[in-house]
Amino acid sequence: MMRFRKALVSALVLVILLPTSIGHGNGNDEEAASIHDVKTFDVQCALTNDTCLSSSTTHLIEYFSADWCEPCNLVSAELAELDRTDVTLLQHHPSPADLHFLSDSKFRFESTYGFWGVPDLVLNGEGLLTGPSQAQELGPVLDNFSREWSGFTSISLNNGTLSWISDDGDEVHVWVTENSVHEFNNQDQTHVINHHIAIDADNQTLDLSQLINDNTTSIVVTLESPGRFELRSSSTLSSQGYTLIDEKNDEIRDETKNNGREYDMAIAVFGLSMAALIPALIMYARIVRKEDNYNEESE
Repeated sequence: MMRFRKALVSALVLVILLPTSIGHGNGNDEEAASIHDVKTFDVQCALTNDTCLSSSTTHLIEYFSADWCEPCNLVSAELAELDRTDVTLLQHHPSPADLHFLSDSKFRFESTYGFWGVPDLVLNGEGLLTGPSQAQELGPVLDNFSREWSGFTSISLNNGTLSWISDDGDEVHVWVTENSVHEFNNQDQTHVINHHIAIDADNQTLDLSQLINDNTTSIVVTLESPGRFELRSSSTLSSQGYTLIDEKNDEIRDETKNNGREYDMAIAVFGLSMAALIPALIMYARIVRKEDNYNEESE
């Protein structure tokens, strides 16, 4: 009798725990990405001279924006008033609904940084400010991300061909920006990325001659290790004005539906398992009743 009771209790515990084991993990075992070095080239030199040497920068800001994003206008104003010569700006437009959409920016937005909405400011691949309220702290926050880049031992641009030697990093990324007119307010937007190339660092040369023209505003080269960047929030303010990208909203809704189906399945499994135990519970009750009657007659 005691063995039967222990077996029944074990079965009940197993059924109760069963639904909690249904689900899925994040599966995110990617290595952390990093930016090792950043170099820039003067556009006029690239257009008129045979050989151009690179310049270093202190701060690399990647700004994720969209013309239809109203809060982004406030962040753009903050960037326009940022009077610093130690900053290099790259403006990404990751939304397919945007006039200046770039698919490479969408990949960096979703896969490299794991963002859901705009505006975002990434500082040196380490810090993050989201929404127009946090962007107001950009000036003071930048000083906390000052760093000395290293990785390129030599790099130059000769007749449109980029040549380099590096002792760190796995990939060389070339970002070419241009002036682009805002789709709705007709204001000029400088440093909007219109071309991007990623290549293995071991290749050491890359032809850029077809990417540089009179509308080009900057040529930025980064040396990186691939993966997912681990950013830390650089503000104590709320991310008010953070607008979800439409495509990501659809993905969130789909994921919510899938999670709902999983929970429904778990409930169904639990119910069926309990129903299967009903005969055993009835049998157990009958045995206990008989045992009690037998004990009463013996007394």
